[in-house]
Amino acid sequence: MQKKFCLYFKINAMKILPFNGIKKALGITLAAGSIAFAAPAVTKSQNIMLMKDTFEFSKDTVELPQKTVTKDSIPAIARVPATGTSDEAVLAEAPSPVVYIAGERKKAKIVVDLSKNVLYFYHDTGIPLCAYLVASGKKKYPTDTGIRVVTHIERYPYKTASPKTKRYKKPWDYGPRVICLETVDPKTGARGKTGEFIHGNNNPASLGKYASLGCVRMDNTIIKYLANLVKPGDIVVMQR
Repeated sequence: MQKKFCLYFKINAMKILPFNGIKKALGITLAAGSIAFAAPAVTKSQNIMLMKDTFEFSKDTVELPQKTVTKDSIPAIARVPATGTSDEAVLAEAPSPVVYIAGERKKAKIVVDLSKNVLYFYHDTGIPLCAYLVASGKKKYPTDTGIRVVTHIERYPYKTASPKTKRYKKPWDYGPRVICLETVDPKTGARGKTGEFIHGNNNPASLGKYASLGCVRMDNTIIKYLANLVKPGDIVVMQR
């Protein structure tokens, strides 16, 4: 079954641990091996309160119409929407989230398959819960592969970022959220800086394509949803 935001996940013959953090934020009902997500209601007054946090397209931004299949689209675009799917056939193709860092076995929260431009989100137990169509680096500026770690979340209009950064100078290019990352050396666990993050975008038609300067772009509604589910220290893997 496929619904927006992956509001319904069905996992056969498996007993899933409680989602403490997600349960509190979204409201989850666990029953007979199923996980039902109910998106929290947003009242009119809440909408007014959130106006300062609402991403707006700039006046010079041109939003192109969505296309189901384009010349440079990847095959997964036909089965994986930008708003996500929990279809079992799609999740069966999810890469293993297991990585080893300084000899310690860990499980990634997010794995981005750059060969398909699909981002997979996993439960803490390593079970894939949802897949999202994303955009990644152009052929001239390919997204680097490797292990990353979430450092923090930044919110539009990114005034907490350094004034020297692109997201501070042109916040509309990054959508409503940026999941900030650092590189991780799998042999030593040492961290390093990277200018490649996971964020929203100002061109929905770019999703499913190799269109960025190295960052992973997502649907603007979904990046806000995903940013609420990840936390500092979560592992992210970029692979082909």
